Parts: sequence; structure tokens; C-alpha cells
Amino acid sequence: MKTLKIMISLALVAFFAVHVHAQKITLEEGSLDFIQGIDELNVEYDFSDFGVGKFATEAEYIEKKKNDYNEDEPGKGDDWEAEWHADKENTYQRRFEELMNTVFLSKDANIMTGPYTNADYTLILKTTFLEPGFNIGISRKNASINVEAIFVETEAPENIVARISMAKVPGNGLFAGDFDAEMRIGEAYAKAGQSLATYLWKKVLR
Repeated sequence: MKTLKIMISLALVAFFAVHVHAQKITLEEGSLDFIQGIDELNVEYDFSDFGVGKFATEAEYIEKKKNDYNEDEPGKGDDWEAEWHADKENTYQRRFEELMNTVFLSKDANIMTGPYTNADYTLILKTTFLEPGFNIGISRKNASINVEAIFVETEAPENIVARISMAKVPGNGLFAGDFDAEMRIGEAYAKAGQSLATYLWKKVLR
């Protein structure tokens, strides 16, 4: 039993180490000094232009999936499309903000992120690529996302103060219990929020 526990612990350490180092965070332009002294950060989302898996555009991906589902059962594809779009606000945005705020609170950073439209600065999270992944029991692939965190002045959004790129942010359920795409992708956005808040804390706030 002791040997089994040690093997499980080592496996978990290796699992999380791989996923921590798989992603890449880069300050592409600007300065993050504006973060110091603020207590609210407005957050908006841009899903206007991104590829999905092997598809160059989200529209192409939706068309293929919707048609396949509707062939199996009339109306199923239309329901799937509605859920696909609803998940962005109901799950992905919520998870991103939850994990950003969790990290900031744990670090006593005194910053809250969310729909704070009166805040001086706004973070626009722009999705540039999304891999939904899959889990069919005997085979699985993690979800992952590429995003840009674009920080602008709320009253003058054309003024970009900083831009951070985040590549290959992984998303998966604990112990591979992520058979639903919403869960896998949601965890990728949660990881993005966690990683971004940690990056800001290390670079500017601590």
C-alpha cells in the first residue's frame, strides 16, 4: 500500500509538472506597472476570430459538428450549437475570473477582476486558438487554448498599455474524469486565469 501511494504521488507530481511547463507566457508589449495600486480590473472577452482544432475558423468547426449531430438526430446539432456559445459566458468566463480572483486573494493582492466597468483598466481576453480535446475512456486528449491578455484604458480602449500572450494553456479534469468538452475547455480557461494572476503577482505585485 505504501509503495502504491508513493507511485501515485510521483505520477501526480509528473502530471502537474508537465502541464505547468507546457504553456508559455510572454509579455509582448507595454508595461505591467499599471497593475500596482489598482483594486478593480474590468474583464471583457473576445471570441471573434479563432481556430478550433484542425479547423481554421470557429464557424467551420460549428458547421461540421452541427451537421453531424443533426444527421444522427434532427435538432440535436442546433441544441449543441446553442450550448457551445452559452458555455463561453456560463463556464469559460466564470472559471477564468474565479481562478484569477482566487490567486489574488491568496496572495493578498487586493485586486478583484470581473465586470467592473468603472475600473480604470480593462483586460480583454482574446481567444486565438482552441483545442477541444476528447475523452472516450480508452483514449483522450487534453483541451488547450491560446489567448492574448490585452490590457487597455477603459475609457480609451484604443490605448493598449500591455499585451501578454499565453500559448498551449492545458485543460483537463482530475484523474482524466473530463468526458465533457465544456469541463475540459473550462479548466483551460481556469488555468489561464490562475497562470495570468500568478504571472502578474510575480512580475509586479509581490
